[in-house]
Amino acid sequence: MFDKNLAYVIEKLLKESTDNRFKLKEIEKILRIRKYKHKDLIDTLFALVREKRIKLKARKYSALDDEKFETITGSFDARSLAKNKSYAFVITEKFDIYVSSEDILNAYHNDQVEIQIKYSRNRKKYGIITKIISRKSDIFVGVVQKYGNQIYLTPDNSRIHTNFNINDLNDAKPGEKVVLKILNWGNRELQKLPIGDVTEVLGKAGEPEVEILSVIKQYGLPLVFPEQVLAELKDIPEIIPESEIKNRIDLRDLITFTIDPVSAKDFDDAISLEKQKDKVILYVHIADVAHYIQPGSNLFNEVLNRGNSYYFPKKVIPMLPEKISNKICSLRPFETKLTVTVITEFDNSYNIINQEVVESIIESNARFSYEEIDALFDKQEHEIPSDIAEILLEMRKLSSALIQKRINNGYLQLNIPETEYIFDDTGHIIDLQRSKQTESHILIENFMLIANEYIAGQLSDKPTLYRIHEIPDEEKVMNMKDIVEKYELELTTQINFNLSFQKLLEAMPDNSFHRVFDRMILRSMKKAKYSILNQGHFGLAMDTYTHFTSPIRRLCDLIVHHQIKDRINSRSDKFNKPELKTFAEIASERELIADESEREVDIKNKLNFMKKKLGEEYEGIIVALRKNAIIIEIDRYPVTGVVPIQSLKDDYYEYNEQYMRFFGRKKGNIYKLTDKVKVLVSLISDDIYFQLIK
Repeated sequence: MFDKNLAYVIEKLLKESTDNRFKLKEIEKILRIRKYKHKDLIDTLFALVREKRIKLKARKYSALDDEKFETITGSFDARSLAKNKSYAFVITEKFDIYVSSEDILNAYHNDQVEIQIKYSRNRKKYGIITKIISRKSDIFVGVVQKYGNQIYLTPDNSRIHTNFNINDLNDAKPGEKVVLKILNWGNRELQKLPIGDVTEVLGKAGEPEVEILSVIKQYGLPLVFPEQVLAELKDIPEIIPESEIKNRIDLRDLITFTIDPVSAKDFDDAISLEKQKDKVILYVHIADVAHYIQPGSNLFNEVLNRGNSYYFPKKVIPMLPEKISNKICSLRPFETKLTVTVITEFDNSYNIINQEVVESIIESNARFSYEEIDALFDKQEHEIPSDIAEILLEMRKLSSALIQKRINNGYLQLNIPETEYIFDDTGHIIDLQRSKQTESHILIENFMLIANEYIAGQLSDKPTLYRIHEIPDEEKVMNMKDIVEKYELELTTQINFNLSFQKLLEAMPDNSFHRVFDRMILRSMKKAKYSILNQGHFGLAMDTYTHFTSPIRRLCDLIVHHQIKDRINSRSDKFNKPELKTFAEIASERELIADESEREVDIKNKLNFMKKKLGEEYEGIIVALRKNAIIIEIDRYPVTGVVPIQSLKDDYYEYNEQYMRFFGRKKGNIYKLTDKVKVLVSLISDDIYFQLIK
């Protein structure tokens, strides 16, 4: 039979030997193949020739000529190495290439590498990394560890698949979180680890502030604004000149208010509504950040550097300095502010009859939290003035009609709550809760969608930035169909995918199914991104969409503001197509960094929180299955953990991939998705581990 290790040795021999060609017996002799391995050698040689990994001519075997191998560049993906697998991948624009752990040189996660494709098998490509083109980073964050007399850095990022030697500790002590700068990348073949110097000591590992800071440092997020950026702020007046007010539509007489989270400090959107006899007029006012941030300025260049704001528990890294984000542009109550307003007129059946966008000036009458609005909607005690309460109830009717229209068009309402952290006075997490999307959240979302969609349509006759969400790959949808059918659900693919997913969501019998399959639907879809090519937004079921309503915290919105203001004032465009393409790439890349860094903080916080819960028992449901593990989300907290299948001692369990179930050979026990279980928190290390009780 084919022997993977033998294949590696044969290829190495043929490639590195000074002799050109070898007969079977010569290979057998050089490699000291014993009699019982003779057939394995023949099978392995046959497979290598068939797969065009080596040559056979005149009964002699030889290596393929190097120049015949295809060489390609890509990004090294070490996620499988982080899970103790013996392989990794190189991600290219065309395809992914499998690479054995012996053939990765000293590449680390997200490094740009050159890889030589050696052969293909079962539609998969296999290769060897021949060169490190560029490093993703030479800065790593982790914990100082001492093993015997040797001091190591254990990286925080599990995708960094080795430890690092430390040359200079810089007074750091074991158990402390530090920043390490690499001096030498080591040599994998000689089993030499990379080595570096500690450049900064962040504090004791496990402290909430230290853990957030460690992620910020690892991702290279900017903690302070450069001096030249702050210097420009001095030239920005806080008082609006009368000449500017005269050039705008004055909407200060409208009852206007903001609705945001309790902790929000930057209010970039406000809303108003007028109810007339034959129509309803909705005003969505967005802070006119573009008035203050001009292309070519240091402030604008810093926006390009940051791309967006970064949100962590109890800490925000803003895209713009506080003077802009929290003061001048923030739509705070009882302050006159410059805005760009989308005015939408609806008939009494809530169909759009007219829309326009204007440069405006407003003065907010109140600032509300989501909780206050929900109290009104739920007929609970509240302190909202009666005139505003009346407007909000009209807004509620409009929002209800809008959401129903969107659902009819194929809008996907997935129930995927985020984690809310509850802190004590010292900044330590004392509770985790699931966020809830209430009526007030949906109302604001609906009104912002109205504005975003309209602005996208207004700019679609020329190059602009779109927020796109491509249609899912058919293969992934069909895989999803196979899975849900095993759970007596139906995914009808004869109709368009939006309505297919909608019908699937509607057919789910209870919340436990939503906890499993809503996330599965999300994973089957592509990630939304920014582009100058309009490809529609699948999840929102919109043909044309952009981001316009958050210019304080997103690059795309600021660019779009400049464009729509140029349109309003009949000015030529500030940006050409290549510039817009670059902006789209920056916005998409920085959004990914924000997602990854925020997710990493989320994982760290949950690991630290659950350390205090060791030995405790919880009820939960099975939300995923792997070949060697059951993944369970507990009910009490928004936390998932792993039950290794070898920890189940009551039977010998086999994984049936076709039916997505574990079957017990002897007793016939079955574990499947959505099953309710009881677990004990048994171990917290790289992950949360549970012991199955019931």
